[in-house]
Amino acid sequence: MNLTADQLQSRAELYLCLSRAFLTPDSADAWLGMSEALADDMQELGDEIGYDFAESIANYRTAIAAVPDQPSLLRIYSGLFLAPPRLVEINTGTYLDGSLNGGSVVAMENEYQRCGVGRSDGFQDLSDHVSIQLGFIAHLYFRCIDALGENRDEAADDEPARFLHAYVARWLPGFLHDLGKESERLGAFNNPYLHLARLLSLAVVKDARAKPVSASEQRTQNAIGKARHDRAEREINAEDMAIIAQKLSAKGLAIDHLSVPPEHRDEAQGLTKKVTPSPRRGSRLG
Repeated sequence: MNLTADQLQSRAELYLCLSRAFLTPDSADAWLGMSEALADDMQELGDEIGYDFAESIANYRTAIAAVPDQPSLLRIYSGLFLAPPRLVEINTGTYLDGSLNGGSVVAMENEYQRCGVGRSDGFQDLSDHVSIQLGFIAHLYFRCIDALGENRDEAADDEPARFLHAYVARWLPGFLHDLGKESERLGAFNNPYLHLARLLSLAVVKDARAKPVSASEQRTQNAIGKARHDRAEREINAEDMAIIAQKLSAKGLAIDHLSVPPEHRDEAQGLTKKVTPSPRRGSRLG
């Protein structure tokens, strides 16, 4: 999709504001930004882009108004994202990989390095922190503005759209779910971060876009999928076993066990199935 410089600028500023909003609110400046400036900024940017943020912003205003001061906001943030046991994962690769610092984090770091982006010395968290990802998206939109030539009025937003689709759009449902569960405990309007995440979700639905797949690439993917399905549908035959044996032998691994039917391999190795005895009547369990 091609966008004007003004449209790109508004999106860059939107994601930059959200990036800062998901940082730890550990200063007076952070508190002033969250309590006084953020809602108005989000409303203005949403109007410029044409996104309907009205409900999320209204709920955010209610939530942040119920927070009396910066220490109170910091307690909410810490309770959600920092203090064990963490209720919501601010390092969102956990939603993608099921573990901390997994493959998605490495993939994100590769994206950052490809674009010449590094973390500041003062930021000690992992590269999948919500704030880093949203700040990177803002950077990608600014890159689109820089790419505008003298004879061009519009620029494609492919890079930020694809990053949003590949990462943010995938972890955001789990992130929202966990924020929603915790909001039930805090009270419907007492979690400003839930409403910011919902606002982010509205933007991501509009801005995320998958990388286009050519007709030849789609045919290749379809053929691979069909081959995998067909192989899964049939039983392993002698030809398959011969290929397996050849590959094991090439690596210096034993192949004698391949001649033994799977159902008899335990017996061939002198193993017997373990049978757990039933507890005696009246015995104490646990």
